[in-house]
This record gives sequence, structure tokens and C-alpha cells, in this order.
Amino acid sequence: GAPVRPILPIGPITPGNGQRPPIAIYPIPIIPRPEPDTPEQGYCTIRFLHAAVGYEALNVFIGNKPVVNHLSYGEVSSYFIETDEFKTINVVSARGRRTLIASETFFFGEEDVYTIAFVNGLNGLCMYLVPDMPCMLKRAGRSCVRAVNLSYNSPALDMTVQNGSIRFEDLRFKTVSAYKQIQPGTQEFYVTETLSGAFVFQIIHEIEEGKMYTVYITGDAYGAPDMTGIITEDYSLLLD
Repeated sequence: GAPVRPILPIGPITPGNGQRPPIAIYPIPIIPRPEPDTPEQGYCTIRFLHAAVGYEALNVFIGNKPVVNHLSYGEVSSYFIETDEFKTINVVSARGRRTLIASETFFFGEEDVYTIAFVNGLNGLCMYLVPDMPCMLKRAGRSCVRAVNLSYNSPALDMTVQNGSIRFEDLRFKTVSAYKQIQPGTQEFYVTETLSGAFVFQIIHEIEEGKMYTVYITGDAYGAPDMTGIITEDYSLLLD
């Protein structure tokens, strides 16, 4: 019942096309040298994840600037370097490119790193900011992993990995766990319902030494698409 509102003028959209996960494309910030007596400009890093069930491909704008073209469900974009300030994120249907689906404004501080997830809300598509903070527990010979539940209608979930020695418990919608250390190599991620212990899904992924990963739980708990995990490699400016 919401009125259809026109969006910004549409121009060519070339960078950051949606790509199938897992993907890790690290931005290389180009920081200009400030003029004398000019405050130094800060930078942040942003990427986008489509986890909204029932929505087709999306085009994403930061303000008036097109950044992501045709981001399909289950895809994650590259990271983008942006100036640190208030920014409005506009989301448009890739099919009806002048139909505004969602618009939200956030403040991004200097050296902030975020994944902006598109998820299901009470009134349609909404955005959820997941801070890609550094894993402070990372040690030589190990990696880090965490879990985020983006399934809007799922029950509380548990996820175990590394033969049950790593466990994330009671993951409800929009829960972001802390990072835990994990051994490199082929790892199986096993997801069950917290209360009943019923099996939900499992996925296998190759973990590389010294890296940070997030397992995003997506899908419809009672229909299609089935619940699954999207594994991304995370980036932090603070670790460089």
C-alpha cells in the first residue's frame, strides 16, 4: 500500500557487480595529501549483502552515486572506500529501476568497516549494519570465524564447527556473535535449532590461515528459499 516514489536519475552503473559468495575483494584506499591547514579526510569501508527473501535483484546507490548493479539474493558485493560522514543508502529494484524500495541514512566513522545487509522487515526490505570489527583473538597459525543470523523467521539457532569444539548458541534474527578462533583447513559448519536440536543445514568451507570469516545464516525457515549459510571473508582497516 505504500506509494511508489521516484528515485534519483539513473546513470551508468559499472563498479561492484554482485558476485556469488564466498568472495573477498580488498579495497586499496587512495588517500589524497591534504592541503596545508586543511583537516585530513577520514575514510570508511562498506559492502552490501542481499539476504532479503522474496526480493529480486537490487541496484544500490550511496547518495546519488550508483555503486552496485544487479545484486541478487544470496550475493555479496565488493568493499567500497567512502569518506567518513552521514551517508544515505538508496535501494532500487534492478527490474524497475526507478522504483525506490528502501532508503536509510547512517553515520560512518573514520576506519569503520561495515557489511550492510538487506533483510526482511515488518514493512518490507530494510537494512542492517553488521560491523566488521577486527578479531582481537587472532593468533599465529589460526583464523577467526563468527556467525550472524539474517533469517527473519527462523527460530533460535546453534552452529557448531571443528567437530563441535566451536559452538555459537542461541542465534536469533540479527544476532551477531563474537569471533572465535578456528584452525585452518576444511571445516564443516553444522546448524541446528537451539530448543529442539533439529538439524537445519550444513556447509563445508576451506579456511585459510590468518583470515577472518563470517557465516551469514539466510533463507526462509518455513518455505523457499531454504535456509543456508553464506560464508564471507571479512576485511578490517585496523589490521593493516
